[in-house]
Amino acid sequence: MAQRDLDDILNDLGRNATPPDVERLAEDIAERLRRDLVRTHQSEHSKWKAYIMRNRKTQLTAAAVIVVAVLIGLHRLGAPLDGTSIVWADVLEQVDSVPAVTYKATMKITYPNDQVFEDESDIYLAGDQGTRIDTYRDGDLFMVKYWLPPRKLYLIVHPQLKRYMQQTLSDEQIAGGLQQQDPRQFLKWVLTLDYHELGRREIDGIEVEGIEATREDIETLRIWVDVETKWPVRIESDGKMREAGQMVPVGTVMQGFQWHDEIDPSLLDPNIPEDYTLSPPR
Repeated sequence: MAQRDLDDILNDLGRNATPPDVERLAEDIAERLRRDLVRTHQSEHSKWKAYIMRNRKTQLTAAAVIVVAVLIGLHRLGAPLDGTSIVWADVLEQVDSVPAVTYKATMKITYPNDQVFEDESDIYLAGDQGTRIDTYRDGDLFMVKYWLPPRKLYLIVHPQLKRYMQQTLSDEQIAGGLQQQDPRQFLKWVLTLDYHELGRREIDGIEVEGIEATREDIETLRIWVDVETKWPVRIESDGKMREAGQMVPVGTVMQGFQWHDEIDPSLLDPNIPEDYTLSPPR
């Protein structure tokens, strides 16, 4: 039964014909109600029980309400009401089965004086092998970050300044950092929260279905998934970050996901030129 049928059924119960699939289930439940009422021997036989016993239409209506309630419950648990709705647990299982992903991200920071900074990044995630983020500002390569767990190393390279910084990572930092840019982690966050459904829309010519949730009152996350392939199409984050002693709005859009068994290992090799200067940690 399609999702759009639910409102129609609830509105038309007792007036119009019940859809065949609901009626079949209702018939079964109604018959069970009749048998249960017959078996019930109580000194005080309530009027509503007697009315249900006499009125077949009421029996079917009550049963249909139960069917719809069950279907709504299944829908809230993530089960599809027809062949087109997204089963979000299946989406997570699918993306978790692929070790590497590349995508593009746009981050917009709005300051109190209405000054807006917008960065665009190409992000390469290779699981526990590492992460690389190439960030562009005004079309120029502004910064390259390397998160390299096998070497316990974090590097920030500024090509325009010919400088770089590096930091040795602890095991705790490695474990936490691997989650920060991973779209799979964003999906896990949303699914563990009290999310609500956004319905369907079209993004770049693709029909998608979305869900939204707020994480720790600091970030609202939206996940949009291709209804045909069940792969994520876009992830949106609206939150705040501390900048110069105050909280400022930050919006991030992640899209253009490409899922891989592996990515080129050379992408995770910093290969810093000899004329670059190592800056001290801040």
